[in-house]
Amino acid sequence: MVSAQTSAAIAKELSRCGHSVRIFAPFPSRPQGRLYKGYTRSLYSTKMMDDGCVLTSCFGTFSPSSTMLSRFAENLSFGISSGLRTLLCKRPDVIYSNTWPIFATGIVAIIARLRGIPLVLSVQDAYPESLESQERSSTRQWLYRLLKRMDAATSRSAAQIVVISDRFRRLYAEERGIEADRLHVIPNWGKEDFIATDTSRALAFRRRLGIADDAFVAVYAGNVGMASNAEMLVDVFDRLKNHRKLFLVIAGDGSRLPTCREEIERKQLDNVIIHSPWKVEETGSVLQMADVLLLPTKRSQSLSSIPSKLISYLLSARPVIAAVLPESDTALTLLATGAGWVVDPDSSEIIAHAIIRASGRSKDTLNQMGAAGREYALHNLTREFTLPRVLHVILKAAGFQGVKEKLPQGVSLSR
Repeated sequence: MVSAQTSAAIAKELSRCGHSVRIFAPFPSRPQGRLYKGYTRSLYSTKMMDDGCVLTSCFGTFSPSSTMLSRFAENLSFGISSGLRTLLCKRPDVIYSNTWPIFATGIVAIIARLRGIPLVLSVQDAYPESLESQERSSTRQWLYRLLKRMDAATSRSAAQIVVISDRFRRLYAEERGIEADRLHVIPNWGKEDFIATDTSRALAFRRRLGIADDAFVAVYAGNVGMASNAEMLVDVFDRLKNHRKLFLVIAGDGSRLPTCREEIERKQLDNVIIHSPWKVEETGSVLQMADVLLLPTKRSQSLSSIPSKLISYLLSARPVIAAVLPESDTALTLLATGAGWVVDPDSSEIIAHAIIRASGRSKDTLNQMGAAGREYALHNLTREFTLPRVLHVILKAAGFQGVKEKLPQGVSLSR
């Protein structure tokens, strides 16, 4: 979600600066896996956006399930349809690709190479390493080795690569053989307009969900999918059901939400509340009603991706309990800023104990931890800090001269 929003912001800013921007995107179907109202399934649908960008929705299969097969079909079908459109459209000066690895990205890279178009890749997750962490593949399998070679070939064909952390930079330098001058560490960013000091709406939101003012509330907010491990939190609060003032709110949607509902009902957990669907305008209230925000991951998943929800968590000025490996980027950020706790990702018992310990902290302590996280996010994970750097990479790849490292917002560059 966050990476899609950042891509939209990049397109809008380029258009505002006078550049011609065409966007190829899937028909909207996330997170429910169903076509949004107002859209009709077709091969392509093109419209002019209010910001001046031309949006072409491209065919891709989608399913409410999140099986390996359905994700592969979605990935490949969109790669083929968007690749064909790219092949036939007027030749652009540059392609910025932020799409599914490895197949959709690979198809874009092939088309870019055929047409001699500079390609800027945005790497959000390390594949196939991420598949290994989800136990969907193994380094011993021939398929894993093939996928890694495919990703390396795609990466080497790119003019520039944007990665979201130093860990990813090292991985692509050492494991894919990418030269240092083509790798740029630029994190994603979030919206900084959370009103961290206004708790009245958050308190009203708590009461709307039937939670007492003196309860301690842990919130998971985001996609409830295969990689999120959100269903583990149901087991965590099964261990905490005798702590009558501890509540869990799961806010979001995704393929594993029905499983969470079934487990909550089967275990008769009155201390777990699901809020779905989660409206965009509720974001601030959902996050700020929390005393602590939960960020579970599955096994070594934290080493191959950075959960995008971490950005909104930090901006909401609430402390975070992250179930991640201690050497992960998420862990390093939380420990360096003092914005939360890092615990073992594979133990619901350890997470439960962390929540109990957090509930024993004073409000002032929790607020100080949350404020530290927000301060870090405001100076490192916002549009003002990161967008100019992405524009620099894209325009430099396109051949624009005199591009400064940090562009003043709103300045249009000429060739």
